[in-house]
Amino acid sequence: MTVERIVRFTVMILAAAVAMAGILVMTGVLINAGITGQIRVVMGAVIFLYGVYRFTVAFFRRPERKDS
Repeated sequence: MTVERIVRFTVMILAAAVAMAGILVMTGVLINAGITGQIRVVMGAVIFLYGVYRFTVAFFRRPERKDS
């Protein structure tokens, strides 16, 4: 395995973890103190969508070609 593949795989795992954290925020498991339900859901949705975005970017990114 090359270093690029390891980094790509790591980024995909971290992005999936961020998306999961967004779901946990929306359900109130992670953040529940002092904020209303609407704000919690919006914040969780933003975190979830960011994780999905980072995962898809890492998944579909093509490796750079080194032409010399």
